[in-house]
Amino acid sequence: MEKRQRGLWLSDGLLVVVYLVLVALVTPALREFHTITDYPNGWYTPLGEQIIPPGGSVTQSTYRANNWQQLEPTIFTMILVPMLRRRPLVFASAVCVGQGLVGSVHASGDTRYELLLAAVACLVSVALAWPRRTSLKAAALILAGAVFSMTAFPPGSSEMMQTHVVVVTLLTLVAWLIGSSIRERRAGAVRQRADAAAQAVANERLRIARELHDMIAHSIGIIAIQAGMGNRVIGTQPAEAQKALHAIEETSRDTLSQLRRTLTALRHGENAETPTDPAPGLADLDKLVASTKHAGVLAIVERIGIPRPLPGEIDLAAYRIVQESVTNVVRHSGARTCRVRIEYQDSAVAIAVSDDGHGVLGSGGTGFGLVGMRERVTLVHGAFEAGPRPGGGFRVSATLPVPGGFETTYGGAKTNADTGTGTGTGTGTDPDPRADTAPDPNPAVAS
Repeated sequence: MEKRQRGLWLSDGLLVVVYLVLVALVTPALREFHTITDYPNGWYTPLGEQIIPPGGSVTQSTYRANNWQQLEPTIFTMILVPMLRRRPLVFASAVCVGQGLVGSVHASGDTRYELLLAAVACLVSVALAWPRRTSLKAAALILAGAVFSMTAFPPGSSEMMQTHVVVVTLLTLVAWLIGSSIRERRAGAVRQRADAAAQAVANERLRIARELHDMIAHSIGIIAIQAGMGNRVIGTQPAEAQKALHAIEETSRDTLSQLRRTLTALRHGENAETPTDPAPGLADLDKLVASTKHAGVLAIVERIGIPRPLPGEIDLAAYRIVQESVTNVVRHSGARTCRVRIEYQDSAVAIAVSDDGHGVLGSGGTGFGLVGMRERVTLVHGAFEAGPRPGGGFRVSATLPVPGGFETTYGGAKTNADTGTGTGTGTGTDPDPRADTAPDPNPAVAS
């Protein structure tokens, strides 16, 4: 590594020497030449007006260099381009000296400005690649060389000195601002991408934490209650103990299946298997109600409106809210029954779970369950409320909006989500579709 660094220094030093030598060799051709023309008889206009008296002379300034020769110092700047990424200050110092050499022979203003334009174009690259302090130093060196070239060796009339200084200052400043602003914009975009990636990771962790909490808290609560009941009646009521063990087995298998799906989603690599089990939704409430009934709490489900398919995230959020609410009833409220109300509105689904016990955790709930439910509702831009009921007990309600709303067609008639009435294409009045197709409010506990 040390040898490589030493080699880079030698190569960069050689580039600087070659650049300065070439500029020094071409500058004599850029020199301003003065020619003196004598007028022994003077110079008169056709009207006889005297312009130059007899014996006078006129000094004229001219440049013998053609366009290509005037461009040579600018072209030689390309020799220093490899140093922009490695040593921008050395590049700027070399260009500063080159500007002084070009100005020392009173080269034309075009040649000086062409060299300055090449330098400020490279300054944009320096400002893009290097921190602000370094790029400012490089800009200062380039500007110093241009100002020195203009002021120490004025091109043409000295009356234009202030204009030249203002122009070269503006060119250098604009070039630096362009490069610096682009660099800041790119850095901001990188920070935004990093923040977005970190936020995505945090959101995924929260989602997994909510999933695990909802699955495990419900299942372990049911298993604990069933195990306690089976332990108490195993000697006197073997049949009830067998039912409790069967409920524990079913709950354990269901929980293991959901855990396997969640953990499989966390696996990375080409050999990771894609989970095939569907995510739970409101269609799985019957199984949830059945497990709750085995735990000693009767959950009465009431559906209002026509049940319709929901988007995956809305369906999962609705199910988890009901699951967590019912689990809190089983574990904390002491109630024997609870009511689950699901209302399919025009562009949302409303959920309410209430009981007549002594309240979740006795004070409205301070665990992670309510926090997780509120986060789920917030993620889908819904509304969430939870608290004690005026007449005793506890109530959890959530409204989950359905993006774009939803309507379902039954038999050629569009059904309104709120009223259940439709307008067909035939004559007469369409019957209420709920009159014949209304589902059992709670098939799991109909016995």
